Formats: sequence, C-alpha cells, structure tokens
Amino acid sequence: MRNPFEKMPTILLADEIIDKAFRRAEKAASAFTPRGNIISKARQREELRVRTVSNVIRDNLRKVLDRTPGVSTLPPFYQELLDTLVDKRMFHKALASINWAIKTIRGLEERYVEKIRYSRDPKEIAKLRREFYGRAASILKDINDNLEYLNKARDVLKDMPVIDLTLPTIVIAGHPNVGKSTLLRKLTNAKPEVATYPFTTKGINVGQFEEHWLKYQVIDTPGLLDRPLSERNEIEKQAILALRHLGKLVIYIFDPSEYCGYPIEAQMHLFEEIYEEFGDFPFIVVLNKTDIANENKMVKIEEFLRKKGVEPLRIAAEKNIGIDELKKRVLQILKPEMEAIARSMGKTEGE
Repeated sequence: MRNPFEKMPTILLADEIIDKAFRRAEKAASAFTPRGNIISKARQREELRVRTVSNVIRDNLRKVLDRTPGVSTLPPFYQELLDTLVDKRMFHKALASINWAIKTIRGLEERYVEKIRYSRDPKEIAKLRREFYGRAASILKDINDNLEYLNKARDVLKDMPVIDLTLPTIVIAGHPNVGKSTLLRKLTNAKPEVATYPFTTKGINVGQFEEHWLKYQVIDTPGLLDRPLSERNEIEKQAILALRHLGKLVIYIFDPSEYCGYPIEAQMHLFEEIYEEFGDFPFIVVLNKTDIANENKMVKIEEFLRKKGVEPLRIAAEKNIGIDELKKRVLQILKPEMEAIARSMGKTEGE
C-alpha cells in the first residue's frame, strides 16, 4: 500500500505555465520552415504557435489530473483524512476547475485555428494568435487560486500515513505510558515502523504479525486515542473518525499500577469516552503491569468493566505475561473475517 498522493506533482502556477507555453511556441515557430505564399506561411506559423501554447498548457494541467487521485476513488479512511487536512469539497472543486480549463482551452484552440485558416490578411492572422494568447492566459489566471490551493494541499497530503488497508487492523488505545508501544512490539515481534499521521507529534506506530498464513496489522496513534475526546478540537475529532474506517478491533490498555501518571479514575473516564465513540467495534481490554500493580486497584477496574459487559485480561507486556492469551483473543475475533477474505480472493483468482 502506498500513499495515494505520493505521485501528485508540483503544480506550476498560472504565470509559470503561461511563460513556459509562450517560450515553447516561439521556439517551435523559429525552428519551423513554412511553405507557400506569404499568407500561407503566416497561417502555418501562427497555427503552430496556437497549437503549441494550447498543448503545453493542457499537458501541464492534465498531468495534475492524471497523477492526483479523484476524491471518490479513495478508500474511506483516506477520504476522511483528506477532508480533515485540506477540505474534501475544496479539493474536488479545484480539480474540477482544472478539467474545465483544459476543455475550454482546447475549444478555443480549434476555433482560433479555424479563424486563422480562413483569414487572408497576415496582420489579421497575427492578431488572432495574440487574441488566443490573451484568452488562454485569462483562463489560467481564473484558476490560479485553485492551482495555489492544490500546491499547498500537495505539501500536506504527501505526508499522509502509509497503511496497508487490505489487512484487518487492531487499534491500541489508552493513556500515555500505559505500555502501548511495548504491547505493539510484543504482538508484532518487530520494531514498529513510524508513519506520519496528522495532528500527532510522534507519528503513527505500525506493526504486523502473521498467524496461519494470514497477516494482521497493529497500530498505536500517540496523541489521538490517549486523552479524553471531550478535550479535542473539531479537526482532531475528525482525525479520530478516520480511524473508524481503518480499525477492525480496539485493544484498550489500563495501567492499574498508575505508574503511567494517571489515576485509575482518569483511565476509566477515558475508556468510557472511547468505548462510546467506538462502541460498534469489538473491544479487548487488558490490565497491563499486573506484576507490579496493587490487587485492590486491579479488582476495582475489573468490576467497573464487568458492569459494562467487558471481561478484561491481565497481562504484563514487558515480561511477556498474557501475550499469547491476548493474541488468541485477537484471532478469535478477526480470524473468521480474514478467512472469508482469503476464500473470496481465492475464488476470484480461480474464476
């Protein structure tokens, strides 16, 4: 899986495209040797200029469209992030304006070429070419704000996280320092990759593990699911919503030792908010650091969870205690879906 915007090109602005097109037209005209009488030579030379300017402008604009994915073609996860980062509606509008400019300039090219071919006055022919130049430049200036917008959007979108959307994804949540990164390493048996993710200073930690030839993905999002949603601004909330399109299972971590710096009451409050936000997701709740935690505090958390119909699991990730049982629970939830996907892919390949 790649960032869908990684091939989005640097976008030239109106004046840059105009200068490039006019220079290319003059170069082509200088290298061209027309034939016939004065009128015929003027027609050929000015038609070449008009077509060259049109081609250069349209090629530069078409490259933007060809190398930028359409909003509706993106997976929901990336659509949500796009809307969060740069405003999905504005992005679509800017691309549509480029498409309009391509079609309009192509239409002008044909009309002015036809006028040039019917004209019998060299001065009139040159005037028609200049008129075309002016109208083409005006169209580009009309969409210049959109070109500037897309260039700024590109700078943001090229840093979107690269996540394999074909894999079932387990999202880890809980306060900072409760052991999320440790658990991620233990589950995946590898040093997680760090991918850029909007609104987080540390990026998004991504790891994978394989079981019975099926792959699973685990992510931790520092700065997103580690403090109450009620403290979020609207943009951060939307970034969290994007995770709903990505995840298939939430692992929530409590630290009953409170060494993380958050009392269990605060951890319970955060759990309630995330459990409500992701209530339609399967949840696995673990109590980490149980080798050093107070038994009474662990029981308090467990009673709190059981009232909500959640049966927690005790682990000590640093010492590998309970990791196998946790992985077993993960597979119980996700394996049926993975097997269905595998069967579907096998059937498709067989067909």
